[in-house]
Amino acid sequence: MCCSGAAVWSHSVVATDQPVTTMTTLIQTGRYSVMAAQPTTGQRDLLSVTRAITIPGDIDSVGEALHWMLRDSGYRLAADAVLSEEAKAMLALPLPAVHRRFEPMPLQTVMGLMIGPAFHLIQDPVHRLIAFERCAEFSVPNATGGAQ
Repeated sequence: MCCSGAAVWSHSVVATDQPVTTMTTLIQTGRYSVMAAQPTTGQRDLLSVTRAITIPGDIDSVGEALHWMLRDSGYRLAADAVLSEEAKAMLALPLPAVHRRFEPMPLQTVMGLMIGPAFHLIQDPVHRLIAFERCAEFSVPNATGGAQ
């Protein structure tokens, strides 16, 4: 009897050293299924929400399309006063037909495709603002349309 008591005691010591998994973080959703009670990736990072996007036909520019896409995201485009002239010019460009429909992908990826490789997205999570900055590896074109 003494040996079995020691065995139980030694297992209880091991059990306290291991992390405890509680059932309070799981919610039963069906007879045999449970799910974790935690936020989704999209709830933690608003721009990582995966959506299929179809831009309406009455939207003509890249900037209008971005405003439309961000309408339910919690983010908005930064004011024109803080955007560079290059970013404003990019936002005024006509929306390409190929950018009117996107299969399900993260919102941040769609915005990156729309602004193109010459710009990168700047995210202000405190104020939930989106702005754009010209990438350093792209040279500024001269008046003739070529690179300097």
